[in-house]
Amino acid sequence: MVRQTSIDHDGGMNETQETPRPADPGDDFDPQRLRTIMDMKRSSDDRMLAGVCGGAARYLNIDPVIVRVIIAVLTFVGGAGVILYAAGWLLLPSEDADRSLVAQWFKLDKNEETIRTVGLVGAGAIAVISAISSHGNVWWGPWFVIPFALLYFIFVVRPNRRRRDHDDSAGVAGGDTTGAPFSDLGAQITDEVTAKIDRQVAERVKRAREPKSKALVLLTLSFIAIGVAITRIIADLNDGAPWTTYVAVALGITAVGLIVGTVYGYGGPLIALGIVLGLVLAFGSVLPSPKVGDQSVAPLTATQVDGTYKHGIGLLKLDLSSVAKPDQLLGRTITLKSGVGQTKVIVPAGINVVIDSHLKVGEIDVFERQVNGTDNDLAYPADKPSDPALTIKIDQRVGNVEVVRS
Repeated sequence: MVRQTSIDHDGGMNETQETPRPADPGDDFDPQRLRTIMDMKRSSDDRMLAGVCGGAARYLNIDPVIVRVIIAVLTFVGGAGVILYAAGWLLLPSEDADRSLVAQWFKLDKNEETIRTVGLVGAGAIAVISAISSHGNVWWGPWFVIPFALLYFIFVVRPNRRRRDHDDSAGVAGGDTTGAPFSDLGAQITDEVTAKIDRQVAERVKRAREPKSKALVLLTLSFIAIGVAITRIIADLNDGAPWTTYVAVALGITAVGLIVGTVYGYGGPLIALGIVLGLVLAFGSVLPSPKVGDQSVAPLTATQVDGTYKHGIGLLKLDLSSVAKPDQLLGRTITLKSGVGQTKVIVPAGINVVIDSHLKVGEIDVFERQVNGTDNDLAYPADKPSDPALTIKIDQRVGNVEVVRS
């Protein structure tokens, strides 16, 4: 007697059909594997212009917004962002193409990889030189956007990824339910989700217990020291540079270290460093000097009087009443710049003086002439317009300005 196989049974030993596990799009990313530049391509579906930022973000496994913010910021610093974007546009192939634009134009075959590597490295070097050579233009660029991009990554991108991973874990419920009882399938799904969560927890515990290498942090700090030194040399050859230039260079190198840390190495401490540098740079963009406290100057001769005095926060006091021969100050211009606090100037009695003062918020008092509020301007003309005069220019952000005679 031959027993027939039920049409509802597939002839196998198991009564339930294995539910395929969906592929995790992040399984191919290995933060400890150093990939080459040849793996980077321009995005074909996430693009605002040529897909360079989208492709770089996919290569680095970070949010495209971060890359776009960095390129936008670098555009204000010697045009470095434009240089890097143009190089990526020309040298990186699109995801839906085999060769780059340069390779298509010049019919490169075997030499394409070499040309691409050399071109990208050269473009990076040119961008760095262009940024450093911009001198004073570096400090006013919106570098403070970088720490906000880091905060966006920490508080928006990372939670979204975790939420997406959780959704992917729950997504196994969408598998094929044919040929399996509902109760058995529910138990199978529960087991798979539980197993995946256990694997994730075990992996996180393992990563937390593993000692983190400090190589990337130390390497970034070394490059910061080198970059600041090079900037100092260039600044000395070009009549100096604002102190915020050095902070901007350090912040830029820190940002590069963080990007490298998303691909290889551990750069956790660089996040705090980047935020601190960004806040210092944002604060420095408002203050003309990093000096804090009281700065009182009382020169004894006209040659000891500088042309410019700068202060950050506190009291900036210039006492000219002790100058031995005050007539030697006639025809000169003295500029005082301060951030927050008080600026006080004492001029010798009887000297012909012109006062030009500006204060964003606060009160100005020049020889008992007062003005207060916001965007204050108070000018005091010379007592003898036809004679030489000492000109004093005062520019302050917040506080009060006072000019009196000795």
